[in-house]
Amino acid sequence: MSVRSAPVRALVFLIQLYRHTISPLRLPTCRFTPTCSQYAVDALSEYGLLRGGWLALVRLGKCGPWHNGGWDPIPERDGQPDNHSEAADPYGEGVTEHRVSPDHQGKSQPRV
Repeated sequence: MSVRSAPVRALVFLIQLYRHTISPLRLPTCRFTPTCSQYAVDALSEYGLLRGGWLALVRLGKCGPWHNGGWDPIPERDGQPDNHSEAADPYGEGVTEHRVSPDHQGKSQPRV
């Protein structure tokens, strides 16, 4: 599935809108690294609407006191090396977000 499909772009846009307007007004409470919204953007960009959407929903299902949280990146594609040092930029704007490695987990990250 193409990362450039209109439904994926629309969903990523809505998630980014949330991340830049509503999320900064709330206290940081995400127990995961990367955050659930970043995970959703990564999953949708990497796997498309169906599988990426499913991965994002499963991740959101883990939000709550019944899960410890921690480092939980999107799964790697079979047979591909881990090259997820930067998230995909579905809009081609040249702005990328860096993922936090497990050894940096728990350290303060700026919220934008």
